[in-house]
This record gives sequence, structure tokens and C-alpha cells, in this order.
Amino acid sequence: MAERKDSVKDTLKDLGAELDYQMANNDWTKDPIWKKPLRRDTRIAVAIGAVIAVSMVVAAAVLFTHTFPSGVAGPRVTSSCSTLTMGLPSNPAGAGTVRFNCGTTVAALAFDGTGPVTPTFTLPGSYSSLTIVATGAIATPCTAGTALTSGTPVTPTAGSYDYCLTYAAAGTLAGFVLTWNQP
Repeated sequence: MAERKDSVKDTLKDLGAELDYQMANNDWTKDPIWKKPLRRDTRIAVAIGAVIAVSMVVAAAVLFTHTFPSGVAGPRVTSSCSTLTMGLPSNPAGAGTVRFNCGTTVAALAFDGTGPVTPTFTLPGSYSSLTIVATGAIATPCTAGTALTSGTPVTPTAGSYDYCLTYAAAGTLAGFVLTWNQP
């Protein structure tokens, strides 16, 4: 079989021969190499060698990569008020439910549905549970919703919501504070 020609190998061989020739015929102490012009082939060989050397260093230096996930920079839950409006209790004479929002038809809060948020609260003695329900007029009775447990994250679907409190008996319904946090 005929031997294949390797242009890089041949160019490097020519570069070596050129350097041997110049070293044999010149006095290197009087005229430094960087002041002598290089032949075109020599410049090409040096450039190829430099590119190969840099490529090997770059290829050897990459150990791993990281992929950054998408996320949300803003709040996942918002509200247009800090003090809620209380609706009419469903049963003024006994146990029942009551809706809370930001006004007659303004939702208490809105979720963007992108991730968990955590409510923190302590229910006073007269209340037995707290849920979030689809927003509605303040006089609208509460229907099934998403139960909230203090300190437990929830991820509601995107939309507007009101609070619904279930109370155990008629009488004074005490106020309390609820705080939302997101990781």
C-alpha cells in the first residue's frame, strides 16, 4: 500500500530542518531569532502549532457544565389590600363559614401558579379551618376550596382567590394575621 502524506507532519519536519539549517549557519549570540523574518511555511507551521496547543489546553480544562433552570423572580402570590373585608356569616346562629376578600368584588389574593408559597397563621379558638376559594362577591357563600395549614407549602393554580373561614359557633369571630412566604 502507498503511504499517505501527512501535511502537518511534513510541515513540522520542514520547520525542524529550517531551524537546524539556521542554527548551523548563524551566530545566534549576535542576531536574535525574533529579529529575523520567518519564511511563509515557517509562520504557517508555528500558527498551526499554536492553534493545536490552545485547543488541547481548552479541551483538557473543561471538567463539567451547569444548566440553569428557569424560575420566577417576582412574587408568586400578590394582594391588593392588607386588611380584609369580612362577608356575612353563613349561619348567624351556629357553625358556618364566612368569606374574606379585599372589598365587595376584589379578590383577597392572586397566585401565578409557578411554585409553592407557605402561609403562616394561628387560628383563634372560634375558627376550625381556613381555605382559599375562587373569588366571588363578598356575600357569596363559600364553596369547596384548598385547605391551608400553617407552615405547609401550597401551589394553587393561577387565578384570583378569597379566604373562607369555617367557624364552630355563633358569637364574636376574632381577628388574626396571616403571612405568605415563598422559597
